[in-house]
Amino acid sequence: MSSNAKPRHNPTMLRHGGALLPSDGRENNLALVLQILLEHGAHTRAELSRVTGLTRVTISELVAELLTRGHVVETGQQEGKRPGKPATLVDLNRSGLRIISVDLSSVLPFTAAIMDLNGKILHSFALPESHETATGEQATAQVLELIGQALSHCDLPVLGIGIGTPGIVTDKGEVRSAEKFGWVNYDLRGTIEQATGLNTHVLNDADCAILAEHTFGSGSEHMLLLRLGRGVGCGVITHNTLVRGAQFSAGELGHVKVDPSSTQRCSCGEQGCLEAYACIPAIKRALESGESSDEVGQLVGASLASAVAPLISVLDIRNLIFTGPQDVVNAALANWLLAALKERSRTARADDFQLNISQEPEHLVLRGAVVNVLFHELGIS
Repeated sequence: MSSNAKPRHNPTMLRHGGALLPSDGRENNLALVLQILLEHGAHTRAELSRVTGLTRVTISELVAELLTRGHVVETGQQEGKRPGKPATLVDLNRSGLRIISVDLSSVLPFTAAIMDLNGKILHSFALPESHETATGEQATAQVLELIGQALSHCDLPVLGIGIGTPGIVTDKGEVRSAEKFGWVNYDLRGTIEQATGLNTHVLNDADCAILAEHTFGSGSEHMLLLRLGRGVGCGVITHNTLVRGAQFSAGELGHVKVDPSSTQRCSCGEQGCLEAYACIPAIKRALESGESSDEVGQLVGASLASAVAPLISVLDIRNLIFTGPQDVVNAALANWLLAALKERSRTARADDFQLNISQEPEHLVLRGAVVNVLFHELGIS
């Protein structure tokens, strides 16, 4: 967006938990400048002073520090504003910094990408089809192999590595539990940082997906994202705050019992879990067994609604994003889900309730990993 656009005086800054990070006054001011540039493009120092309410001297000092850090660049002179020497524009260093994103959530093999700061994929990587998704140390080896490929093709400074993974992930990047990979209390962040020497930030895949929608897509201040993949997960944002829960397991819908009396076995070993009916492999198995798409859609929609309806009602969420592989998460399945939600929740029957299918589901986790790196490295979102 050009510098002529009128910026908001309070840029939307996503929060992880209850407090805005970073909390230090100077770092917060640096983040404020970067947020304005991220959302609205290049500004002069004088414009930044007016928008932020900070003095010109303070803005000059902040911009000088950001230039030294390599986080912003001067992009040329502003034209046509007033007589005299044109002012110099500064912008986020969009073309000079890169982020390595990794998506471990797909039903397909792991993927990685070199990304710019706008969440655009510049070059992507995937393991050969002969590589089956592994567990334990083999899974880590595959992640490092992909990151190595990305780094070998990246000729610009890397701001950080972002990873989206299934499972419960702490704020320190430790995977408390990811059953599909056999990771328990596994320090994925530390392992990757030790191997690469680069700051790494790990987040649950559904949380990554909602960050992508919030920053780059059709997100809002209050929203819920429902994601089907290897499992079933959701991300929740209220008051621009990513909800992570007391033990970082907020949004773990997959093992909610939608039918405790069922004999349908889940990957966790128990029976009647939502994942046993509504994850992508389960849906495909049902279709391949000869069940009609309407039968499967109705069952999946009802199962998902049983878990999601209480959430949208209790939190008063009016913006629901539904995402997953496009051959499964389509308009027909969305309609079954919406009908089931309306049966179970007055909120879903409200005139302003919206259920939308994500436009780029295959890239959501990669793009959300970018947002997570931007947040932790630059304090912006």
